[in-house]
Amino acid sequence: MRQGFLLWLLCIALFASCKKDDAVVQPINISDSSNHANATQTLSLKISHKCGNNPLSLNTTYADTTGRIFSFSDFRYYISNIVLIKNDGSELPLTGKILLADVQQSDYTLGQIPIGQYQGFRFMIGIDSSMNHSDPALYPSSSPLSYQNPPMHWGWNVGYIFMRAEGSVDTSLVPSGNLNGVLSYHLGTDELARVIDFPQHSFNVTESAAATIQLQFDFLKMLSNVDLQSENITHSLPRTGLEGKLADNWLSSFTVQ
Repeated sequence: MRQGFLLWLLCIALFASCKKDDAVVQPINISDSSNHANATQTLSLKISHKCGNNPLSLNTTYADTTGRIFSFSDFRYYISNIVLIKNDGSELPLTGKILLADVQQSDYTLGQIPIGQYQGFRFMIGIDSSMNHSDPALYPSSSPLSYQNPPMHWGWNVGYIFMRAEGSVDTSLVPSGNLNGVLSYHLGTDELARVIDFPQHSFNVTESAAATIQLQFDFLKMLSNVDLQSENITHSLPRTGLEGKLADNWLSSFTVQ
């Protein structure tokens, strides 16, 4: 009987030991995606502005493909509706992220992005109709949609100026090499918004370091089939055809580096 009692105690001890081990030894799968489900990293956009083979900057003289010279005193434009395309084809819209790109600035923060592989992205030059006709007074001064100087807004009924290029140009019938005319492109209205799509330009967002998308904008490509002698001014309304030509040229003006 004593032997039976001791055997019973031994069984209880072994059972308790097994339960304790079960509670402690739980395998952790470090490859389990749930461990990184909320991990993010900073994604930035870097834009280099060019005029052909030269960096684009203010108060510098450039020449188009015909040799007609021009220069800028202001060059800014809106980027909105940024969408990242994941490797599985699903989309990640960066809701509410609007940039006012400036030739004098190259780096822009897009925010915290889920880590992972992305196969492409797209964005809009301009602002979609739902926001285009809003009042700049509704936004804090830090917002790109607030009042700007020089202005980037015509009034709620027309909306924002999607791209503003101001400067001087040689408008002589035969190029004289003198900046004797005005260069003034104010491109806007809902119809001129254009989506720039890079569906096959992959990038990786990791936990270890911030990621950057590098874009290049070439103003000479925007001037493709544009005669600066006579097509040096458009404020989008009334329609002349120049505004649509310039907006269409945005599609080839951007490249990924």
